Amino acid sequence: MTIVRRAFSRPAGEQRVYLPSGAGDPWAIPSNGSLAAYTSSGVPVTEDTAMQLGAVWACVRILSTALAGLPLDAVRMMDVDGYQIRKTIEPPPIIVSDPFGGANNVRFPSRRKGFAQMMVSLLLRGNAYALITARDYLLRPVRMQVLHPDRVGVGLDDDGGKTFKINRQDVPAENMVHLVGMCMPESPVGMSVITALREAIGLGLAAQEFGARFFGRGSHMSGIVEVPGDLDNDRARQLKERMESRHAGLSNSHTLGILTGGATFKPISISPEDAQFLGTRAAQNLDMAMVFGVPPHMLGQVDRTTSWGTGIEQQSLGFLKYTLSDWVGGFEDAWSAMLPRPQVSKFNLDALLRTDTAGRFAVYTQARNIAALTIDEIRAKEDMPPLPGGKGADPFAPLNSAHTDTPAVDPGSATPKSAAESGMEP
Repeated sequence: MTIVRRAFSRPAGEQRVYLPSGAGDPWAIPSNGSLAAYTSSGVPVTEDTAMQLGAVWACVRILSTALAGLPLDAVRMMDVDGYQIRKTIEPPPIIVSDPFGGANNVRFPSRRKGFAQMMVSLLLRGNAYALITARDYLLRPVRMQVLHPDRVGVGLDDDGGKTFKINRQDVPAENMVHLVGMCMPESPVGMSVITALREAIGLGLAAQEFGARFFGRGSHMSGIVEVPGDLDNDRARQLKERMESRHAGLSNSHTLGILTGGATFKPISISPEDAQFLGTRAAQNLDMAMVFGVPPHMLGQVDRTTSWGTGIEQQSLGFLKYTLSDWVGGFEDAWSAMLPRPQVSKFNLDALLRTDTAGRFAVYTQARNIAALTIDEIRAKEDMPPLPGGKGADPFAPLNSAHTDTPAVDPGSATPKSAAESGMEP
C-alpha cells in the first residue's frame, strides 16, 4: 500500500491496536458454548441448531434488525436560559458514525451490520464482545472489531474488575467492549439463552423434525387393499400399480373404483396422537416469543388475545418499552463510555414511536397550540423543508393564542389600529 493510500485509509494520528498472536486460529479449542449438548428430546442444541427453529430465528432477526436500524447520535446537554437542552453533535465522532469501518471500505462491516452481529451474540449467548483496534491522537477509540464469544475469556481480578483473554492471551480491559445480557451477581459474563433453555428449544426442534419425517418418509399410508389369500410379489406389485395408475393423481380424483376377487379398500386416517405435534409447535412458538420478549403477532400468532395491549400499535409500543429499550440502553452505555465527557450516545427512537398519520398530526396540532413546536419544527419531523420567509417560525400562529403586541382591530374597520390609536398603553 502506498503512503497516499495509507494516509487516506484512516484519520490522521490514528493508532492501531492489533489482535494478539494466534487470533483467528482455526485450531483454537472452542469453549463449551459451541460444543453439542443433547437434550432429553434427543436433539443437540447449540446456537447453530437453535437458529434452525423458526421461532428462534424470527425472534433473533426481529430484535437484531430493529436495534441495528436505529440511528445513533452523539449528544451533549447544554444550558440554555436555565434549561437543559439536548444538542446533537454534528458531525458525530467516528466511533458513533462508523465504529466498524465499513462506511467507506467494503472490507469491514457497516455500523448496521456490526450492531446486528453484536445483538445476535447477545441474544443467543448472553454476551457480545468487540475489540478496539484503533485510536486517534487523543487516544479516543475510532475503530473496533466484533468478536465471536468463543474466542473471548472473561475473569475477575482481586479488585472485582474484569480481565479479558482472546484466544487464551491477555488483552487490556480498556481495549474491550463487553455487552452483557441477564447475569447472576458476581458473574463476569451473561447467561446464555441456549444453555438456560436448551430443553425448551430442543423440544421445538424435535417437534419440527418429527413433522419433517412425518411427511418426508410417508410412514402413514392413505389406505390399504386387503385380498383374501396369499399373493406372490409379482401379483401384489401388479395390483398396486393398477390401483395407482387408475386412482392416484389429480386427474383421477373422485373417480369410481371397482375391486374384484374379494379385495377391499380400507382408508387410514391420522390419529390425534400423530397430529398433536401441530399444537406442540404452536406452543413452542409462544414460548420462544415469551423468552425473547417479542409480541406474538410478530411471529404470526394473531389468532388469540394478548396482554401486550389492544391493537398492533399498542403491542408495538409495548415491544419498545418492555423489550427493546433494555437492549438500547446497554448499547448507549457502552458507546457513551467511549465518548469524551459530557458527550453521551443516544439512539433516535422517533421512527419506532411514529403512529398512524391521523394520530401523528393530532399530536402536532396540540404541540403547536401550546407553543411546544413551531410549524417549521413539525415540518422537519415529516422530512419537509421550512416555509419560505420564516413564516413557519411563529409558535403563536393559532388565533386562540395571539401575541400581546398584536395591533388592536376595530370591529367596524377593515384595517387594524395601532396601540397608540386605540388608546392602549405601549
